[in-house]
Amino acid sequence: MKKALGALALLTALGACTTGGGTNPVVQAVWQKVKPGARAAAAEAEAEAAARPPIVVTFEKIKATGLAIIRARVGGDTKGVMLYARSANDNYVTYASQLMQTMTLKGSLITASRAIGYDMLALRSDDNDPVALPTPPQDWPERVSRDYRFAGDTPGGRLISVNCKFVKGPGFELALLDKTFDTTIMQGQCSGDGVRFTNIHLVQDDGQILRSVQWIGPDQGMVEIDILEPFTYD
Repeated sequence: MKKALGALALLTALGACTTGGGTNPVVQAVWQKVKPGARAAAAEAEAEAAARPPIVVTFEKIKATGLAIIRARVGGDTKGVMLYARSANDNYVTYASQLMQTMTLKGSLITASRAIGYDMLALRSDDNDPVALPTPPQDWPERVSRDYRFAGDTPGGRLISVNCKFVKGPGFELALLDKTFDTTIMQGQCSGDGVRFTNIHLVQDDGQILRSVQWIGPDQGMVEIDILEPFTYD
């Protein structure tokens, strides 16, 4: 089922609406903080919010949104940020957070990122790359080559080319949201142009990658993504 790409845009537009007859929303927000009695009201609101039970994200709730959704975590972030499918160009799907951080995926392979640490401009990979094309663990090729492109001192940016060797690991029971999944650990040991890194992928028997730790640049390092609801065409 094709996901409703326009739904997030509608939610964002609704969230951007303000009251106050056209008052600048920044000025309005400041006034709400400094006007008489505002601090007491804010403290009460914070106490009320803290007393509410935490929102539990489940696969049922995600499916009910009708959106393709991934979750990304960088560095010491434990909660991560949700990104929703906003556009699709053939096999390339761009996901965006409510803060307009974006990530473009081909299958489960990150091919570009913006505003998540340092930007990655593009990634080119071999046609048989199993991270870009769902492939059962036993059918992964021995190696693929990839070209990463980042902002640089020339119009074409900085190119880093690597060769990645895939190593099949043991089975792993992945706890994700409110479910558990049987997966196989697949490593991508990559090196070239002065860099060396290892990507980790937790792959189901049908080739769908549920969780992935991928390198997105020499300045950013690794990002962990969960594919909570993959994008599919009709």
